[in-house]
Order: sequence, then C-alpha cells, then structure tokens
Amino acid sequence: MKWKDIMPVLAGGLVILVVALVVKPALLGEPIGLVSTGPAPVTTSPVYVPPTPAPAATPFPEDSAAYTRTLRWTAIDGGVQTTQVRVPEALFIEHRETPRFADPLAWGEYALADADRPILEDLAHRIAPPTANPAEEYFRMMNLIFFVQQIPYESDTSAESYTEGVLPHYARHVGGGVEYPKYPVETLVDGKGDCEDAAILMGGLLDALGYDTVLLQYPDHMALGIRMDGFNPWYAKYTPKYFEYEGKHYYYVEGTNYTTISTGNSTYWGKPLPIGDTQDGSLQSVRSGTPGIIPLRYIPTPVEYQIRPVRLPAGA
Repeated sequence: MKWKDIMPVLAGGLVILVVALVVKPALLGEPIGLVSTGPAPVTTSPVYVPPTPAPAATPFPEDSAAYTRTLRWTAIDGGVQTTQVRVPEALFIEHRETPRFADPLAWGEYALADADRPILEDLAHRIAPPTANPAEEYFRMMNLIFFVQQIPYESDTSAESYTEGVLPHYARHVGGGVEYPKYPVETLVDGKGDCEDAAILMGGLLDALGYDTVLLQYPDHMALGIRMDGFNPWYAKYTPKYFEYEGKHYYYVEGTNYTTISTGNSTYWGKPLPIGDTQDGSLQSVRSGTPGIIPLRYIPTPVEYQIRPVRLPAGA
C-alpha cells in the first residue's frame, strides 16, 4: 500500500479521535481528554417528602359572631361567683337545626357532643379549678353541681325557655306537652331549661372533669347519677341513695334548681340538694322509685333476628 493511500485512513481516524475526546465532552459538559473520573457515581432513588398539610380550618373561629353570657351562682362556701361563657352563634344555630332523638337512651350523645367539649372543659375548670388536695375534691365537685342547680327551671313547653322566644323547629309534641332535650351550650345560651337539660349539662361538665356519670330516668323526671365509692358524708342527715349499674354505685344528683322552703305564707329558695338526697325533693317517683339507668356512652344492643321457614306457594 502506498503512502498516499494510508493518509486518508489516518486523517479519518484522527477526526474520530478529536470528536470522541474533545467535541463530544465539550457538548456534554464532561472533562476533555483521557481524564479518569473514577468509578461511576451510585445513583439512589429520590426520597419522598410528603407535602406539609395545610392547617385545618377552625369550625368556629374566635372572631366569629357569638353569644356571650354572664353566669352568676352561689358556691358551696356561700360566696357569690360570676364568670362568662362564649358560644359561637354558628354552633348554637347548628344545634337548633339538629333533629332530636325520641328515645332517651340516646340523649347522652348531647352531653358528649364534640363541638361543645372545648366550651364545657373551659367552663368546668373555671367553676371547679383543679386541686392537689384530695380532701377538697368533694367541694370542687359540689361547686359544679350547685352551679347547674341554680340555672332557672323552665318547661320545654314554654316559649320563654328559648332565646328566640318560640319553640324550636325540632321540638317534639308528646302527650299534650313538648319534649326538646338541649345540647349543653343551648342551655347555657338560653339560661333556662328543664330536668333533662340540667342533667345533660351537668353530665357534660362532670365528664369534662373526668367523672363517670349516667342519666337517671324516672317516669316524670330525669336526674344524674355520679359514680362514687363508699360515699357517706358525716354531716348528712339522710342516707345517700345510689343505684347499681354494671357493678358500680351511681349516687343520685338532682340537676334542677334549689329546694323550696315554705314558712307561713311565703316561699323562698333554700339550699341546693346534695349528692344522694332523694327525700327532700317534691317528686314521689324520686323518693320511692327506681330509675332507668342510661350511660352517657350508650351503645344500642343489636337486635336478634331469626330466619323462619316460610311455606312457598304451590308451583313455586
């Protein structure tokens, strides 16, 4: 082979070498020439970083329209106490527009309503501040009970029991009267209520403090039962009444207002009814009857069904 035949081959190889070592690296941003870059980097899968969740919207913002009520009551030591409670109007209206359960077995749901819970916890701790002294626990509990007992009694039938001055849409007409169990914040805003309203409110407040309570249902009344062990106060001139449920003792607690004391031609409010006192009230059903016990966290018992054989029609 002549030299002139070799030159084109060498020129072509040189072009290929220049392209491989200079042009291509320059275009790809790689080192130019015969530079060792070491072992190829190990690629790893990208780590998934979940997005930061957006803060949940507050159902009832602090700056929303609200009912503000000033509450005043006489504490167990005889001193007059006052505090305020704020209930968002949207929450109050939402409750008013909620249908009511006809079965009292479900009324504990009102006492434990999630939306009412923050309001009840705040109010309960202001009425009955926590104490490290076990001897003061009874007085703490009684302050809260006295507070509820002093809310004025008003029948569901009366329009005066409601802030709007009219019966709620979902008030149920039963036996010539009206039945409308209120959520706790409804009773606080209305400033009035009947026996089941007081029992529901008291149950919600005591539950917020960690007490185990049940509703006590009589034919013509509703009260509260609070679980206590061996309650027998030395000062009581009565035998504290309790009812047993699932092996626990629940002592009777009246939720409506003070007992009335009559002297001559005048009647005035007396002292509140203490725990376990069923004899100083005016209702015979309470003095001598046994109530139905409704746990606040009531779970309906499943109904048993039976499959019965059915005679099929001829020719089927």
